[in-house]
Amino acid sequence: MNIIRLYKSRKYLLKLLLSITVLMVVFLSVSTTLLYYNSDKTMLQMQQQAELKVMSQIKYNIDYMHETLKNITLSTSFDNDVVYLSNIDVMDGGELAQKLNRLEKTVSKSSFLQSITIYNAKTGCYYSTLSSLNCKDDGLNGVIDQYIQSQKSIPMLTFVPLPSDKMLSPALAMFLYDNMSGSKLIVTIKPSWLFDNLTNMNKMTDESRSSIFITDKSGIPLMAQQQGKDTLTDTIQSIIREKVSSGVNQDYLVHGSGENKSILSFMSSNKSGWIIASVQPYEVVWGKLSKMRIISFFIIIGFLFLSIASSLLIAYRLYRPIENLLNQVTSNRRKGVDDKTDVDELNFISTAYQDAIHQLVKHESDEHSKRDALKTFALRRLISDASLPTPEEIEQVDWDINFNQELQVCVLLIDDFAEFESNTSDVEKRMYKFAITNIAKELVSKYVNCEVVPMLNDHFVLLVGDAKEAQGDHMSSLTHALKELQQTLLQYYRLSITVSTGERVDRYQQVSQQYGLAIENASYRIIFGKGSIITPDLVRHNNENITFQFSTDTEKKMTEAIKSGQEKDFQEQLVQLFQQMKVMHYNNILYAILHLLALVENIVREMNSRTVRQVSLDFKRQVQLVMKQETLEPIYDLILGIYQDIQKQRTQDVKDQSNQILTDTVKEMIEEQYWDLNLSLQSIAAAMKLSSAHVSKQFRLHESMSISEYINDVRLRKALELLETKDYSINRIMELVGYNNEGYFFKLFKKKFGITPKEYRFKIVVQE
Repeated sequence: MNIIRLYKSRKYLLKLLLSITVLMVVFLSVSTTLLYYNSDKTMLQMQQQAELKVMSQIKYNIDYMHETLKNITLSTSFDNDVVYLSNIDVMDGGELAQKLNRLEKTVSKSSFLQSITIYNAKTGCYYSTLSSLNCKDDGLNGVIDQYIQSQKSIPMLTFVPLPSDKMLSPALAMFLYDNMSGSKLIVTIKPSWLFDNLTNMNKMTDESRSSIFITDKSGIPLMAQQQGKDTLTDTIQSIIREKVSSGVNQDYLVHGSGENKSILSFMSSNKSGWIIASVQPYEVVWGKLSKMRIISFFIIIGFLFLSIASSLLIAYRLYRPIENLLNQVTSNRRKGVDDKTDVDELNFISTAYQDAIHQLVKHESDEHSKRDALKTFALRRLISDASLPTPEEIEQVDWDINFNQELQVCVLLIDDFAEFESNTSDVEKRMYKFAITNIAKELVSKYVNCEVVPMLNDHFVLLVGDAKEAQGDHMSSLTHALKELQQTLLQYYRLSITVSTGERVDRYQQVSQQYGLAIENASYRIIFGKGSIITPDLVRHNNENITFQFSTDTEKKMTEAIKSGQEKDFQEQLVQLFQQMKVMHYNNILYAILHLLALVENIVREMNSRTVRQVSLDFKRQVQLVMKQETLEPIYDLILGIYQDIQKQRTQDVKDQSNQILTDTVKEMIEEQYWDLNLSLQSIAAAMKLSSAHVSKQFRLHESMSISEYINDVRLRKALELLETKDYSINRIMELVGYNNEGYFFKLFKKKFGITPKEYRFKIVVQE
């Protein structure tokens, strides 16, 4: 009772015991099942091998006897007495007796020959070593004569069974003749050498229920069957006949079902054409197998009880460490468990451990958050205005840098920030902010001591202290760390970062001043491009180059190029101007760009005042586009595009200009209303008060595609953009871009991009 109460009160111990026991039971069950089926198969294979050995020996004896008799028949056919008896027209009695006497001596020399018989076609008489001098006596009570008369063709030089109702076993003969109507030599053997052995072998089998037979190709036995249970039934004969006709020389199979189930094996002889068959009751093999299985069953049962007893001891020994741990967790071993029947010891220990860890982590997290908040607040105050924090406040924070050594400010500026701001949700922004701060801290701190703080705008500040030991030159180590940081953010987050560094200062009170200079130097991203590292030395000449005057010669040449339409001259002057910008102060660069735009606007206004054909340009929008760019390359392309647009309008006739305006209006309507399910050629033409045919013709003339194709192109581009930037479902994106048929949407998407929307989203996830 104490043992039962012990296991009942310890649920995990009970689970352990049941697991071990079930594992043993499953193992024994599986092994027993495999043993059961494997023993059946093995026993049948052993029985098959035994049967095949016996039948192989019988087959060898038959083939040997067949060849021997064949040789005797051939040699006998050349005997003078046989030739004489086969061809004589009139037989003399004395001569016949003499010749048969000599043939009888030949027969007596062989232990298996029964007789030699000659059928003379001329006299119609039989001359046999077993017959009297009566020429109609074939020596076998007319069996040979009856067989010859009943056959149209008689096989030569092969065993021919001559069945007779007067004999239990058929006579076995071998014929040799020139033609069917001519004389014949018949040699017979004693059937006892074969059939008596078979009879004795069948009597030696278990209860005379197993039998070995010799049949012809049709499955008919060559000797009378014994009266046992297993005989060659019509079904078995049919099976043998079908197997032999299909080319199977030997086989072993289980036939029938229930009490009539038996094992059939057979082997055919190619020389004699006979088939040796064995039929054995399945019960004979099954009886031997059952005895073995009963013994195995009792052994397995005994082993199972022994395993269960052993599992009790093993389970308790495995449980003891858990019991000791449970005692350490609580003084009352079952406290909190007895009242909860669904809780075992491990769950109780795990819950207690998790509660402790949770409290510890929560405590550490609170402490860490407080420290991080305090450090962030202190860093922002220090960077914004170094006079705000006092030395005492500085010392209250656990810094990773030494404020008594030289410090350097680095500004990490997010490239394409306007696009980043519009395409990123608030949750994603917080995630990026956390990632950039932690990755910057982790990578840069490998080389130099540092602190990182996100500012409220589009940038982060990296405050760098002294270099790590054995890291070599400070600036080269910092540059290497910053490049690694840029590559990591670009590879994993697709974020390009421009870095602007300040001068190294020996007092932390100078940090805020260097922060302002680093921010100012970051503006030179317009020259050095996105993802660059801008140092004070790199922009020193630009900052000193504060004087600039827009060249009147440049203005004159650009004015002439715009008015005359000389793009090469305009582009040449534009390249020279942008080359000059690369050494200017940032303010002068902005002045030069705005002055250039103002110059182009004045030229267009002047040309429009002197001609009927007007050039239409939205300069306010062009200025906004230019000022949004962060580097000179796209600004150059935009200004060149403005020039090309001016010249295109000037060279375009009024009709073409009108048609171009129509096409641009249609494209604008599609860009703004692509989400509308009813958007089509008809709806666009109706809104413009024009015929559908005219709108379609002019649009195809300018865009080389139909309006419906352009609508699908815009919608699919918008769908691709949503797949890349939003977590919406495929059906939601399909609706947002103006489709309501999923199959049609998938078909168009795959035709354009070579991949389905689902496959494209999966590809994005894998790449991330």
